[in-house]
Amino acid sequence: MSQSPKVGPLEPPTKKKLFDGLSPWQMVLSVLPLALLLVGGAIGGGVGGLAMVANVKIAKTQLPTPVKAAAMLGVALAAGVVVLVVAGMLSDALD
Repeated sequence: MSQSPKVGPLEPPTKKKLFDGLSPWQMVLSVLPLALLLVGGAIGGGVGGLAMVANVKIAKTQLPTPVKAAAMLGVALAAGVVVLVVAGMLSDALD
């Protein structure tokens, strides 16, 4: 007769937090695009949120530190340009 294997209680899976493993400067550069929420309202918040996720992904790569910092600043700058372009397009469309 074969016996069924004994299984202990299952532990719930641990959730990884978004900012786990980031240094303070990486966290600051990651949330920097969220400042677009103050300037662009919902559009700025949406674009800033996407840019924040992109910055967290960049921060968790194995790139050299100066390259990471430049890429994260570039993402924040590009997000700002996107908000300005979208706001301009909406302004023209509503006139």
